[in-house]
Amino acid sequence: MRLGKRLSVIVLIAVLAVIAAACGDDAATTTAAPTTTAAPTTTAAEAGGTIVAFIPVTTNTYIAEWARGAQLAAAQYGYNLIVIENNFDQAEQDTQVQQQLGAGGDVKAYVWWPSDNAAGVASLQALAASGIPVIQTNQYPFAGSERLVVGYAGVNDTFNGEVAGELIVEARDWMVDNGIELHSEGGNAIIVGFVPGYQAGIDRTAAATAKMEAAGITVLGMIESGFDPASGYAGAKELIAAHRAAGIDLVYAHNSALNEGVIQALEEEGYVVGPNSPTVMAIAGTCHGNLEYLENGKEFATGLQAARLEGIFSINTLHEYLTTGSLASFDNFIPNPPLHSPAYGITAENELETITLEGFSVEELCSY
Repeated sequence: MRLGKRLSVIVLIAVLAVIAAACGDDAATTTAAPTTTAAPTTTAAEAGGTIVAFIPVTTNTYIAEWARGAQLAAAQYGYNLIVIENNFDQAEQDTQVQQQLGAGGDVKAYVWWPSDNAAGVASLQALAASGIPVIQTNQYPFAGSERLVVGYAGVNDTFNGEVAGELIVEARDWMVDNGIELHSEGGNAIIVGFVPGYQAGIDRTAAATAKMEAAGITVLGMIESGFDPASGYAGAKELIAAHRAAGIDLVYAHNSALNEGVIQALEEEGYVVGPNSPTVMAIAGTCHGNLEYLENGKEFATGLQAARLEGIFSINTLHEYLTTGSLASFDNFIPNPPLHSPAYGITAENELETITLEGFSVEELCSY
């Protein structure tokens, strides 16, 4: 999976400068005309038209945040954004694509967020064959399908996995430094991940596993579970039953919502989680919802992935293409800085209070 540049901060600032106030309130609007570094003279009227976004269901709170950000940016540029949702079902999404193409209409561009990246390539091919520009978001294009899209805008899940892997190593080192005996020389880990076939989970697991194994951590097992606390709880219970005898030192959940359920399962099974003589450490890939466990130390660390900014940035990048005919880079990534629990004293300052992205706090970007 190729890695390009991370986020172009200059490009992101251009759109956030005119919508920052609105991001604090979903109902807020602004009359200021947005600009981009690529097309500083483009107006909302020139940019107008219909964009159709194929995305998973917004009952998932992360995706709902993405959609709010995308709608906000689309409104600022004068686009009519139509969102077509599927219940994490690629067959359903395939049908939606065929229905949209059959209906026709004056569509200026498509946003593609597949439920199953590999299985969805045929639908992506159909969208591309229509001659209407397609940009992919959130799930990096399946290998070989890059030619079907004008670019990618969103998270870099390989990088997110690398950040998580480094945090897992930090947690292992903290245990060693504090005299906590590990179950193997480098420590044993389990992984509770997203649903099967979801490219974000595939990329995160691969990148985090590489970091862990390079540091001598043994990955005992992995389960593809879901996105929410209930899925994390069920997945952790299954992995605990399978690997308790070998000894579990570290648990990596793909997001903090999963980690809520993981932590509950660990505690029910007799493990001690938190900064006071823990027997296991829980680490998340990216923040998602409740920050309580990160604040009190039951979650050692996570990454700051801002769903709303991803939605904003996706439309901003598509706007760049529609108004200039090209993108400065195929890869356009949002940042994912690490967030450590203040309970462990890993950093001199409380990152939950000091880290911001484009002026937005951790609380604003992670709690939804």
